[in-house]
Amino acid sequence: MAPFTEWRCPSCGGAGEVVYQAEFETKNIEKNRVGLWRYVAMLPPSTRKGQLSLGEGGTPIIRGASANILMKLEYLAPTGSFKDRGSATSLTSMRNILGDVRGICEDSSGNAGASLAAYAAAAGLECVVFAGENIVAEKALQVKAYGAELRLVKGSRDEVSAAAQEEAVRRGFVYIGHAWNPYFIEGMKTVAYEIAEQTSWNPPDRIYLPVSAGTLLLGLIKGFGELVAAGVVEKIPKIVAVQPTANPPLYKAFKGVERVKDEGRGTVADALTLRNPPRLRQIVEALKTSGGDVEVVTDEEILVAQHQLGYAGVYAEPSSAVPYAAVRRRLDEFIAREEQVMVIVTGFGAKSSQHLQVLDV
Repeated sequence: MAPFTEWRCPSCGGAGEVVYQAEFETKNIEKNRVGLWRYVAMLPPSTRKGQLSLGEGGTPIIRGASANILMKLEYLAPTGSFKDRGSATSLTSMRNILGDVRGICEDSSGNAGASLAAYAAAAGLECVVFAGENIVAEKALQVKAYGAELRLVKGSRDEVSAAAQEEAVRRGFVYIGHAWNPYFIEGMKTVAYEIAEQTSWNPPDRIYLPVSAGTLLLGLIKGFGELVAAGVVEKIPKIVAVQPTANPPLYKAFKGVERVKDEGRGTVADALTLRNPPRLRQIVEALKTSGGDVEVVTDEEILVAQHQLGYAGVYAEPSSAVPYAAVRRRLDEFIAREEQVMVIVTGFGAKSSQHLQVLDV
């Protein structure tokens, strides 16, 4: 596969991966840099020059309900979501590999589109973001704020993706397709590096995160796998992917079930609506190989979790409250066992305020 000009294998139709030699070594961390690019020596060779940055990475870890419940605040990224890591690495690689590029096309439920629009603006590129009709207003406005063109598409998420691919061909732009793009995942693995470094190379026992396309999950597993291989940490934490019951494709594939109660309904978790993630098989294999798991939570649980996070000073959008909803079920158990548990809070609450409710809890 040719990077960026092809986004799926011509033989099997699957998504590609980046393969290169770069063993993790603590001595190669650029200590004078803050954020994602301090780990550039462990990233693809195509990221080694002309790094595009808006200040992504370097997000803090705070204490949650007790000393052993931790929150990684990825929502403190430049555009308010973890997607900025992938935007930085993918667009940096794209410019170094392809050279002169006029513009990019992306399909997104909102956060990836806003992130890529921001980084395209910083790179002086035109950007067209395709989204479904139900994109929340805050994310639509954010895409436009960066000067990108927003196209709303009637139909399924697959139809939104097809429209973005067609427009890229028509205009001679590059289809970034964050769900397909392997360079996006390379940015995500720096979350694992960061967690390990911030915890003095003693990462938590469990990490909970929301999953849709699975780029963050795959990045975490890849990053921790590299750390284990280098002897920097002892083992990969138990990675627990969490999805809403309304749309749980990973849960069904991982657990081998045909249907989940409430499946197909609308959900407040508007960032977790991808029903046919391109890397689904890869995600299932990675989770099983690394000893991870998948859980589902209801919309009611998500809204309660969002409310509870707010009381802790953490303003998460509903989709980002999904993993804490799963943790809350076992909170007493985790606290009693003093098991180190981390929740990755992926998106800022102001990105999806239309779902906020006053709850009597």
